Amino acid sequence: MRRSVFFVSVAFLAVHLGIAASVPLFDDEAYYALWARDLALGYYDHPPMIAYMIRSGTNLFGETAFGIRLVPVICFGAAGYLVGDIARMLGGRSVLPVLATTLYNLNLIVFAIGSFATPDTPSTLFWVAALWAACRAVNLSADSRYAMLLWVGTGLLVGFGGLSKFTNAFLAIGLLAYLFVTAKGRAYLLTRLPYVAMAVAVLPLLPYLLWNLQNDWLGLQRQGARLIASSFSTRYVGEYAALLLLAPSPLVTWFAFRAIKTPPRHSALLVWSSVPLLLYFSYHAMHAQVQANWVVPLQAPVAIIAAFGLAQVQSLRLWIGITIATAFLISFGSFAVVFNPFTPIGTADNPPNQTRGWSATEDAITKRLEESGATWIATTDYARTGSLALRFPQIPVWSVRDLQRYGFRGTFPAVLCTAPGLLIERARRSEHASDLAESLFEAVHTTHAAVRTQDGVILMTYRLTSVSQVKSPDWCGN
Repeated sequence: MRRSVFFVSVAFLAVHLGIAASVPLFDDEAYYALWARDLALGYYDHPPMIAYMIRSGTNLFGETAFGIRLVPVICFGAAGYLVGDIARMLGGRSVLPVLATTLYNLNLIVFAIGSFATPDTPSTLFWVAALWAACRAVNLSADSRYAMLLWVGTGLLVGFGGLSKFTNAFLAIGLLAYLFVTAKGRAYLLTRLPYVAMAVAVLPLLPYLLWNLQNDWLGLQRQGARLIASSFSTRYVGEYAALLLLAPSPLVTWFAFRAIKTPPRHSALLVWSSVPLLLYFSYHAMHAQVQANWVVPLQAPVAIIAAFGLAQVQSLRLWIGITIATAFLISFGSFAVVFNPFTPIGTADNPPNQTRGWSATEDAITKRLEESGATWIATTDYARTGSLALRFPQIPVWSVRDLQRYGFRGTFPAVLCTAPGLLIERARRSEHASDLAESLFEAVHTTHAAVRTQDGVILMTYRLTSVSQVKSPDWCGN
């Protein structure tokens, strides 16, 4: 059965590698790839694990879409395999491990982000891997020769998850809750195993904590701000509920609910590991939107429990076929529509549209660089900084705002302080003149527009302004 789970995982891995090689990078991926050029112990927006993974791939295949995405995509494939093995450990016989892996990979959110390089990738891998190790650990007696190894492994995986995304802290809370709430868990509290695991979990985080200490707790403050609500509203609650119910596909969600009546053996760990994150997102939805990619860690327990629920129905083969076909149509169909290579779906600045229409825009920017004599590109936001840095590797690209985001790049090059540059901004209004150029540069010259389109649909308009003499003392010490 493990072999079947492996083959299913490899099949989905092949699909995602094909997508990774053929779809251009979107803005956030390009920004994380910029991190990978200058590895650091921490970054403003997230912990550093995604940068390390991207760097591993670009060392092999360069700063291509495939090189940037290679290791993250492999991580999702590994997570899918571990989902099947967890189902097997919980007593799944026959087709259940394969079914759990298949349902997990066909989850709408898992399939949507499984081909791309974002912090959700290492976060998901280490979440599932820690859950896998924990399931093994709590099913061994405390005096087993492998018990210490599994508890240490669980701790390390939890720590590496925290080095990927702060979301993984909720897994640690969930595992602790399991130890205190369940009789089986409390028995381990009388041993040294969980305390060793807790101590080991901190080890991978020490360099990141040191980086925060040296940088005025920049990363922790950035993410900690999400915990604070200034007011409450029910505006996003329905959207959050719909996300939880529809992401696995309606039938998978239904079978997961069915399994609650007769849950799989030893499933308490799965449930308690998910409760803290579910509760936090419920709180977050009361004052802000819960983004779809945030709930990816919850999809592994849903797929496992749904597989057990599906196995309890009559006409098993029929319902397996219907469930898989439905999930396939939703996931593959949705992906094919939004990432179709022809016509954009709407004009929103979303990842699918960020990959479109760049050829003519790059030509327009190159032309303006040549005509203006600019020796570098100036930007005002992280999306343009990352995207343009990868698309124009032959010319320096630097943001002249949000200094805290770019500490990993080192000191702003002094030669650019007086050099002629081309300021590239997203045009949010119909005016062609830049609103920020005069506040950022002593000399501001002509502004031109560049429009990114595909199939006649305008996706974004850029302002290209010739500038020189950076004003900010944070960059040039004037």
